[in-house]
Amino acid sequence: MFYFFVHLVHIFSVFIYGGFLFTDNLFLSRMQKDLGDKYLEAREQFMKYVRQVVPKALIVAVVFGIYLFSVNFGSIENGELSNFQKVLLLKAFLGGWLGLRGVLQVFFGIEPLVFKSHRFPFILVIVIIFLSQFMFVVK
Repeated sequence: MFYFFVHLVHIFSVFIYGGFLFTDNLFLSRMQKDLGDKYLEAREQFMKYVRQVVPKALIVAVVFGIYLFSVNFGSIENGELSNFQKVLLLKAFLGGWLGLRGVLQVFFGIEPLVFKSHRFPFILVIVIIFLSQFMFVVK
């Protein structure tokens, strides 16, 4: 039951983070043409509420993801990783990178050196979603 709860909260947190990236990349970026000078004000109003929820959801997703990783990784047989473990490691690395980037940016004010827009994290979230489905096929 505990695993189910952790998994559910993890997925919900990922939906919050991914939903923000989806909205920012597919809607807000296109509103700039229509709103002109009012775009910055509209974006700031949106971000005011985003900053209250999304960073916390990202931290919850990463922390719970670490727990899920530890439960699902399993043992290494014959000194070799299974295909499942390889895909899970890649997924965990990408998720951890997003989490570290988000924590450094939001809580410590450290701007990323590269990939300053939300486009790259959005692409990574999509890749992670595909990997999460793919890893159960490659067992």
